[in-house]
Amino acid sequence: MTVQQEGRRAFLTAAAATAGSLFALLGAAKVAAVAETELPPLSEGVIFPDPSLCVGCGACEVACGQVHREAGLSGVPRIHVFAPPGAPVGIVIATGAQMGNAGYLPSPCKQCPDPECFVVCPADALRIDGRVGARFIDESVCVACGKCEASCPFPAEGVLAVSGEAHAGTRIFYDPDLHVYTKCDMCHWRPEGPACVGACPVNHAIQLGIIESDHLCLDIRRSDEVTYRQIL
Repeated sequence: MTVQQEGRRAFLTAAAATAGSLFALLGAAKVAAVAETELPPLSEGVIFPDPSLCVGCGACEVACGQVHREAGLSGVPRIHVFAPPGAPVGIVIATGAQMGNAGYLPSPCKQCPDPECFVVCPADALRIDGRVGARFIDESVCVACGKCEASCPFPAEGVLAVSGEAHAGTRIFYDPDLHVYTKCDMCHWRPEGPACVGACPVNHAIQLGIIESDHLCLDIRRSDEVTYRQIL
């Protein structure tokens, strides 16, 4: 390695360390500022899944990725479905007695009233929609530092029902292609609401009376009517 190459490597290392320290200071400053103010406004709603109704078909994941790609955003699904132990994965389960008791678990963001991801983001990429209060990541300013994912207190771990791959993390997901983090944003720009709720075949079956249930598999509940720490 030449002296010039050594000097360049030293410069890049120092620059990365300085940037990391700056982000840490900005994050600390934001924590202090938020602590002295009132909590941000609640999201108008939160997606409330019922694992006793989910059949693991993955329609919600597909719809989520599609509408976000069409909006020019990351196509990584903001909702992932996890398979219970021993359940089949990588197939669509959609008929007969299996419907309504399969136990698959969709794991969207809980739209916390006191979002820790919002506080720790050093780039102010975590935003709150002014119309419906949805918490979302502005991908145009996300620096992919991972602080939001690390701060999320709600794990999303297990075997993905559609792909069969193991996942260990939270409800905030990394897109390696765009080098950004994503999470459920309640499709806040869509007049028709979250795409996953509209795409769920179990929801359609309930609405048509094929399955008897007083609530949907993927339901939207008012934020002030739920206890966040109890949402699956």
